[in-house]
Amino acid sequence: MKLFNQMLLGTLLIGVLFSCKNQTKKESNEVTSEAIASIIVTPENFPQAYTNLRFAAILKKAGGMNTFLEMPVPSSDPTKQFVVRMNRDTFYSTSIFDMTGDVFITIPETDKYVTIQIVDENHETQRMIYGAGRHKLTAKTDHAFVIIRTLDENLRKNIKVEASSTKPFVVKNWDKASFEKVEKAGNIDFSDGYDQSKAFGNKESGQTDYMNYVGVAGGWGGAMVEDNIYQTSPYMTTEGCYEMTFIDPEDVYFWSATVYNGDGYLFNDVAHISSEMDPIKNEDGTFTVRFGCDGQPNNIPIREGNTTGKFNVLMRHYGPSDMVSNDEAGYNATKAIKKIQ
Repeated sequence: MKLFNQMLLGTLLIGVLFSCKNQTKKESNEVTSEAIASIIVTPENFPQAYTNLRFAAILKKAGGMNTFLEMPVPSSDPTKQFVVRMNRDTFYSTSIFDMTGDVFITIPETDKYVTIQIVDENHETQRMIYGAGRHKLTAKTDHAFVIIRTLDENLRKNIKVEASSTKPFVVKNWDKASFEKVEKAGNIDFSDGYDQSKAFGNKESGQTDYMNYVGVAGGWGGAMVEDNIYQTSPYMTTEGCYEMTFIDPEDVYFWSATVYNGDGYLFNDVAHISSEMDPIKNEDGTFTVRFGCDGQPNNIPIREGNTTGKFNVLMRHYGPSDMVSNDEAGYNATKAIKKIQ
């Protein structure tokens, strides 16, 4: 699959990347590969396999350990997205950190949304860190993925990093055929419905091996339900016009709805709508987001650029309200999408 090839290419190129740089660059910033027989990928070790390759790809893009990459807005070309279900809700800065030493990140003052999330090598995450200040980061594994989400684009240029160690990151030799087979099955299970509280979290919070696998395949790096809630629709055909009407969820920060193709990728420059974009309200105060309803308010295209013939919708709640968290009155707008034409 495209995803495996992209991440594998990152692991192969990263050694060249570092060797071509100034030779005084610390050896511990390099990525090494295990010279062993390929490891068969199963649902049990898929979270580690995917995360291992993902870390290597991020290191390549960032240019080294403990260095933030200011992520560009995700492309509309599925072949240029190196993970499924990317989104354009916020600005992102990402990095792989060596967690064997002390790590601190200082976020400058801002009145806009900003969070820090940590994901370790087993795809275990923890509660997000919010707001400005000097924050100490910890993880269970030697290396961890750190992502900063913010609505303040200028803030990213003034993030301060303090990291005391740069231990080399080892990329394992994962079997491609089994990786692709397991990934495809997990992505299908994700779109069919999953338990977020058991997929994105940690062993202490109730994460299970199976849901961790499904979560990785369908949305690697997801947050815990206390911070963000993700609601996913079933797949639908791209023929016709669909509507999703819902009351204001009153989330602490904001909500968004993003459309993906049948493989879980963005495919159009207009791919999402969020409460930060001031969507048009109905007379009764509800919202109606439309899919494939050309010329109508709050519409997201589902056909232009989509070669798979199907789509689904992922609704994200940033700082979910009690209404959403407690599933009051069955609150999940993605389950009430109706085809009207």
